[in-house]
Amino acid sequence: MRILSVLMLCCCLFGCQNSNKKTEQKAYHLKDSISIHSHSIRDTFKFSKAEFKSILENHPDINLHPPLHPEIAYQNNDKGFNSETGQDVYFTIYAYNLEKYNHNREQFRTKLIEAFHKVNSIHGLYKRGGSFFGHQKARIAAYAEFDVYSYRKRKPTLEDLKKNKTKYIDSLKVCFEKGIVKMVNTPEKSKTLLLKEINLEISQLEKLIDNDIILKAVRDFEQRHYNYDNIDLSW
Repeated sequence: MRILSVLMLCCCLFGCQNSNKKTEQKAYHLKDSISIHSHSIRDTFKFSKAEFKSILENHPDINLHPPLHPEIAYQNNDKGFNSETGQDVYFTIYAYNLEKYNHNREQFRTKLIEAFHKVNSIHGLYKRGGSFFGHQKARIAAYAEFDVYSYRKRKPTLEDLKKNKTKYIDSLKVCFEKGIVKMVNTPEKSKTLLLKEINLEISQLEKLIDNDIILKAVRDFEQRHYNYDNIDLSW
């Protein structure tokens, strides 16, 4: 009976030691890593502190202040990130670093990201999807963060907003309608449904544009990344 008690005590002691050791290892692991949550996709990227330090040392353009545009920073040195997915990760790190300088801009950041996603969705519908639009979702956080920084000292106004916004929204509707009409090998019913879906998305984008800065940022974002002639596209 005494031997059994000793054995049970040993098991208990070793079990506690192993448990404590696992807890300590887990705590150490958390302290020794960096988790970066993306604002534009539901994903978190984890790096060891050593790995993250190495990235910053080998890619100084990813953490400059004042910052370079994310695409320029990436083009300057894409070593280790030279793939579509790699670029997604690079842009996520870029946004994480730049956010440190954009204090108290959460609401503006959220609006920009939502509006940029809507632009990406509209063009994705028109082009009937593709990997480009999926990767854009991950990179939008970096584009938005750069704009948050760029417009940080400018106060939004409502002056001429209604006129300028209406002009932009109407131009989108006309452009997509002309492009859809010219689609080949597409039934008329499908064209009608697609145009209706796109116009619904455009109406939602219109609601997101509530000041002149958002309007300019959205217009510039669209012209920079989706600069193709919709009218000449055919299927």
